[in-house]
Amino acid sequence: MLKTSNKKLDDIVFSDLLIMEDFISRNVAYEHSELAANIISNLIKSGGKKIRPKLVFIVCKMLNYSGENRINVAAAVEFIHNATLLHDDVLDDGEARHGVKTANKIWGNKSSILVGDLLLTLAFRWLIECGNLNILSILSEASHSLVKGEIKQMTTQFSHKTMRENYFGIIEEKTASLFSACCETAAVVSGATNDETTRLKNFGFNFGMAFQIIDDVLDYTASTSGKQIGKDFFEGKITLPAIIAYENGNNKEQEFWQECFSSINIERDFNQALRYIEYHNAIQLSMEKAKHYIDAAQSNIIDSPYKTVLINFLNESIERRA
Repeated sequence: MLKTSNKKLDDIVFSDLLIMEDFISRNVAYEHSELAANIISNLIKSGGKKIRPKLVFIVCKMLNYSGENRINVAAAVEFIHNATLLHDDVLDDGEARHGVKTANKIWGNKSSILVGDLLLTLAFRWLIECGNLNILSILSEASHSLVKGEIKQMTTQFSHKTMRENYFGIIEEKTASLFSACCETAAVVSGATNDETTRLKNFGFNFGMAFQIIDDVLDYTASTSGKQIGKDFFEGKITLPAIIAYENGNNKEQEFWQECFSSINIERDFNQALRYIEYHNAIQLSMEKAKHYIDAAQSNIIDSPYKTVLINFLNESIERRA
């Protein structure tokens, strides 16, 4: 058995990531687009964790697959994700990501949107090159879910009756769908059995749900430059800590939250929001929900010398700080 239990996932997939980055560099250079190269370079500088391609690579290793198609799939999921970041920053008028000025603030909205579209077309070109219609279908459906989730988040009106249901529906589509697809496509390209593929798909889904909940918690707790604290709150996005504080609040508190998430162009009081969240223990309760999904993800990890590595990676995600 491979001695992997004391290694970190980042170390195990490091060489694969280098191959993927070289693959991306060569293909972007082929496009003869200095603008695209500059914007992609800016995305890389913003410190993305590359979690999605890491999942592709570790699943392939679990299934003993080292074929070239793993590079195409990993690069494709990274570009699908980065395309959504470019588009999200335009929609949200984002100014910085992990301390780096966003592409829309440097090159403008039009350039960001067009390069985001370019990333999507390249991603699906690379998937077609794999010659596997199932892979293309899985990631096409995931991309469809991403857009549906963004539209739902943008158009959903505040409703105390449906806000919890809406929240989980949105993070399922915006985040968990691509995490799930990463693991499922890696399983398919590796020739996994139906049972292995289903389990890995479920692993990815539950990990994605936990990951997004933790990210939403960090909007109220992050203390480093990795994530701009209060960004989602000031944009009027309803996330789990606020939902819990609302559900447990008195009439005055509920009126506060309703005004925050129902009104446009208002002065939102972040410090007051923090007080209500702290009073109702909303951070801890949100983390408990994330832990529920982490446990579900862990139960779906297939037996492999890399199983402990993946379990450790899951547990570290609970404790992560942006």
